[in-house]
Amino acid sequence: MLQINIASAIALSDIQKKKLEASLQKKYSKEELAFNYQVKEELIAGLSVSVAGRLYDTSLRARLNQLASKI
Repeated sequence: MLQINIASAIALSDIQKKKLEASLQKKYSKEELAFNYQVKEELIAGLSVSVAGRLYDTSLRARLNQLASKI
C-alpha cells in the first residue's frame, strides 16, 4: 500500500479531499493508496504532498523560500 501524506494550511473539505484523491488515483492507478491528512498552518496556503519519498510542495511557504533564496 502506498502512503500519501497531504499537508494543507487549513483543513480540506470532503469535496476537496475527494478531488485530490481522484487525481492521485489516476496518477498511481496500479497502486492501492492510503491517504493521511494534516493541517500545517506554517504552509500559509496551498498543499504539500509526499508520495514514496517524493515531495510535491505547492505551498506559499515553499514559494516564499524559493524567492528568498534567489534574492
